[in-house]
Amino acid sequence: MPNLALLKDKNKPLPTADGSISLYSMDYHEGYRAKSVGAFTESLHKFYHASGIEKMLMHKDVRLLDICLGGGSNLAVTLDKVAELDTPYKLHIVTVEKQSSLFDTIRHARYLWPQRGYNTLRKLIDDGDCGNIRLDIAIGDARPILEKLQWQFDVVYFDPFGKRKNPEMWTVEVFSTVYKLLAQGGKVATYSSGKVIREDFVKAGFSFVSTSKPGGAFQEGTVFIKDLK
Repeated sequence: MPNLALLKDKNKPLPTADGSISLYSMDYHEGYRAKSVGAFTESLHKFYHASGIEKMLMHKDVRLLDICLGGGSNLAVTLDKVAELDTPYKLHIVTVEKQSSLFDTIRHARYLWPQRGYNTLRKLIDDGDCGNIRLDIAIGDARPILEKLQWQFDVVYFDPFGKRKNPEMWTVEVFSTVYKLLAQGGKVATYSSGKVIREDFVKAGFSFVSTSKPGGAFQEGTVFIKDLK
């Protein structure tokens, strides 16, 4: 585990519509989750449910690539739900995050929930392992880090800041790298539904479907699929 300096002022609490608290990045001047949707709701439906990771874990070990930690809510919700599964299979998470301060914020911000999921995430950040779950962390610019990864992944959570704030991550080149890292039949879940972004993912080799919207309550996300050949 890298030695992370405590930088409390880098990320501020951000109340969201479903009552859960996200974080607001002072570096990017943008919230990690959509305030109008709710941090918990968005992570649950656009990432955990949309990716199908729960079904995968019922019949095999799963490797998850988390690109940009997104305030930790995607992993916290995933860890909370995985704790309810009766499965012998292992989950290996690799998270790539540019802002090292975010890990210390997560470790110290006890207002974040789901509490069980965040408590597990804190243990993983400190120890690397918790039960049948492993977490590896890479801090820095995601682009060269992704180029160097040797593992194949079953699921990718693609969660950079929006294209206006984080344009370098929303390119065909990055999507092509992700495609190479994904196992056949693997899925990339993201909150974005932009037309150009979808077209660029298709250029990189993916097909896609829209995420379902419970009650039509929020803008759809997208699941990109590396089709079986």
